[in-house]
Amino acid sequence: MRHMQLLLIEDEDQLRVDFIAYIKSLVPNLGYPIDFYVAPGEAEGLIYAEKLAFDAIVLDLELHKSDGDGFSFLKKLRKMNLSQKPYIVISTNNNSPVVRENARRGGADYIFWKNKSDYSPKIVMEHICTAYEFKMDFELQKPLEKKKLSIEDYLKEQITKNGFTDDMLGKKYVIDSILIVAKSNDPDIQISKHVFPQIAKKYKKSSDSINRAIYAAIEKAWSITPANVLEECYSSAVGGSNGAPTTREFVFYYANKIKDDAG
Repeated sequence: MRHMQLLLIEDEDQLRVDFIAYIKSLVPNLGYPIDFYVAPGEAEGLIYAEKLAFDAIVLDLELHKSDGDGFSFLKKLRKMNLSQKPYIVISTNNNSPVVRENARRGGADYIFWKNKSDYSPKIVMEHICTAYEFKMDFELQKPLEKKKLSIEDYLKEQITKNGFTDDMLGKKYVIDSILIVAKSNDPDIQISKHVFPQIAKKYKKSSDSINRAIYAAIEKAWSITPANVLEECYSSAVGGSNGAPTTREFVFYYANKIKDDAG
């Protein structure tokens, strides 16, 4: 079960006690554990942040009774280049617009004013748990969405990213070509000899017309799609005289990609 990793940096003794007590009462009803760490000041907070990957940090900006301050902590945290950015909640008595703006620029995601009548560990933790659960739902959904894609849908998605539009006749032909090669167990399969005849029969066209339509679509896609997008989607050889891949290069690139993913 995934644990929430939470760090509280707070110099007020009673607030630390209140947070600890509330979290202990909260966990049994959450459905997931919370690994909770407490630091009274900046130095200890930075030690924790460097060693552990926190999902969330509750940070007191002023830290008058301890060392450092919240702004200094945020600045040093950014320099750590952490693999996972924690969700940072600020708690402060200072409701100055300048403080609010500087905290946002420093990386704060949300700010609670301690001087508000409803401020409490309960309201802070409700906010953090909502943000954490939303993040978990999103991360769980990503692989589920990916699994729902059939090979055909995956190809359509990739080909569209490359700049193939629905009005290109060669778009459906190139998808069919990639699928035939990807599903073939013949290591010597040839596009002109084995692939185009199958597609020509399916659409009642000539093999030459299939070939021309595919290459015209590849050339058009490479002429209208930004270079950085093409580089991201297609990272293999480009042997065409106009800077676009040949039909064989393009078809085998995605066919091999499907085989690799399946393997």
